[in-house]
Amino acid sequence: MPITTQQLFNLDPSTFTIGEELANRLGELLDSVRADLRPRNFPERHLVDELALSRWRGLRVTLMEKAIYEHESVDFQPRELTDEDGVLFEPHEDVYHLAMSHAPERHATVLAALGRLEARYARAFSNALRLLIALRRGSPPPLADSDAPVTRTTTPAKSRRNTRKEAPPCEPSPNTLPTM
Repeated sequence: MPITTQQLFNLDPSTFTIGEELANRLGELLDSVRADLRPRNFPERHLVDELALSRWRGLRVTLMEKAIYEHESVDFQPRELTDEDGVLFEPHEDVYHLAMSHAPERHATVLAALGRLEARYARAFSNALRLLIALRRGSPPPLADSDAPVTRTTTPAKSRRNTRKEAPPCEPSPNTLPTM
């Protein structure tokens, strides 16, 4: 049985997961994004997959950052020093402890790298979304939701010249002001 192009470019989600990550969750995300955006051709499939993978990688970075902060908070013991009126000397001690995890001798290098990765994946997501919108601008979606057969009516060439065709509805270009 020959391999179709669709099978060739559908990779196993575990290709993109690391260690104990759940590949089925990435697969569910890919399936959900493909179902919602319904790519119509190869460029759209590529951009839709890029959206899902960028989002997945961004979530991974967020979870890594959270793990660092949770690791720091495990050994945190608030001193809760108060004066004789019961007012805390350091009312934001917990936030200060969290900020100390950014100190150079702690995890600043890792957090800086995670911040760069987060920006990279957010930029990739935005670029893919922008390209997908631009690719779809001006091309109406297929009539896949309708069960009725599509019929075309032909008109004589003379009457066709005098009628003005309506453009299919699409999003306004970024250069036009939105109308209310």
